[in-house]
Amino acid sequence: MRIHPLERNEASFSARLLYSAIKRQVGKVLTPIKVQAHRPGIMWGFAAMTMALQYSKGADKIVKLLVTIRTAQIVGCPF
Repeated sequence: MRIHPLERNEASFSARLLYSAIKRQVGKVLTPIKVQAHRPGIMWGFAAMTMALQYSKGADKIVKLLVTIRTAQIVGCPF
């Protein structure tokens, strides 16, 4: 990886807030979030977009989950 992911002690206060929320939700802080912490504006924009998609009423929760999993399979995402 060309960009060093920021660990909790290296990240800004606002990034630490998001780290805590992600850890509660997923169980660990994902590397893309740690890399985005270099640019808090991008990190928070991505978090807002993710939450908007998660809480949208366009499709059932199970359909959104299946689409997310299938997309991760297609692009070779390890998680």
